[in-house]
Parts: sequence; C-alpha cells; structure tokens
Amino acid sequence: MVKCCSAIGCASRCLPNSKLKGLTFHVFPTDENVKRKWVLAMKRLDVNAAGIWEPKKGDVLCSRHFKKTDFDRSAPNIKLKPGVIPSIFESPSHLQEHSYSVMDSPKKLKHKLDHVISELEDTKKSLRNVLDREKRFQKSLRKTIRELKDECLISQETANRLEAFCWECCQESIERDYFMK
Repeated sequence: MVKCCSAIGCASRCLPNSKLKGLTFHVFPTDENVKRKWVLAMKRLDVNAAGIWEPKKGDVLCSRHFKKTDFDRSAPNIKLKPGVIPSIFESPSHLQEHSYSVMDSPKKLKHKLDHVISELEDTKKSLRNVLDREKRFQKSLRKTIRELKDECLISQETANRLEAFCWECCQESIERDYFMK
C-alpha cells in the first residue's frame, strides 16, 4: 500500500523513486508530547470526530514539511534530528476558512474565548446599568406626571395617556430584564 503524506493539501506519495527526488517520509513520533506538537503544527481537525486529528500507526509526513536544518544527513539514511517539529505547511485556499484546518493553537483559541466571554460580561453589566437608569427615569417621570395632574397643569386624560405610555415602557423593560438573566 502506498503511503501518502498526512498534511492537508499535500499530494506527496511514498513511491520507489521518492528518495531519488529527495523526498523522504517520516512516521509520527512515539513520544506523546512530540507527537502532539507535530499534530498541532499541522493545524488539522478531524471533522468526523469533531476534534483535533490524531495520526494512525502508519501515518507519515513528508520531508517537505521540515526545514533543511531539521535533518541529520551524517548517516547513509536521512533521518530527522530528535525533537524537531514540522513547520512548513500550506493550506489550500479553499480550506483556509474551513473547519478542516485549525488556524490557532488550542491555547490561543482558549485565550480568544476568555476574551470574548469577558467582553460579554462587561456588555451585560453595561446593559443592566442602562436598564436601571431607565427604571429610575420612569419612576421620575411618573412622579412628575402625578405632580402635574395634582396641580391641574395637565388634564386627567393626558395624565392617563402618559401613565399608559410609562406602563408600556416599564413592561418592555421588565421583559428585557427577564430574558437577559
């Protein structure tokens, strides 16, 4: 069975003449920490499992994803130096905005999520403050309407209309408060 490079968009295949072309293939490290770094460097998601892609036993990466300095060329067989991480990946343009490829590391994504949650909490606090000011304004407006009515500066009909308007605004405010919690 022909082995293919596991990097997204890479068409390299391990064929008999691959070494003659300077193309080598490298299995994923057995050291779990280094293997995880390789996988994260690939920025590849497993869409079926809704998570980060995990290499299988026979999966490989080709030499195109490593720097020239990552190789030990002192022995007859070209090998990777211990602990090197692949760093050369080009996602096809049609996948760059797609969920098949992770553009940020999980730490960066967590940081972004924390930032968005913080902004959301700040916005909720700000909204609560606006709603509280609105309630105080409505109380003040009702008091003013009563005083105007008591001093016969507005008619009963006008006072009733203004009270109805205030009540309507108050109900909308209460509904918004209910949905915000």
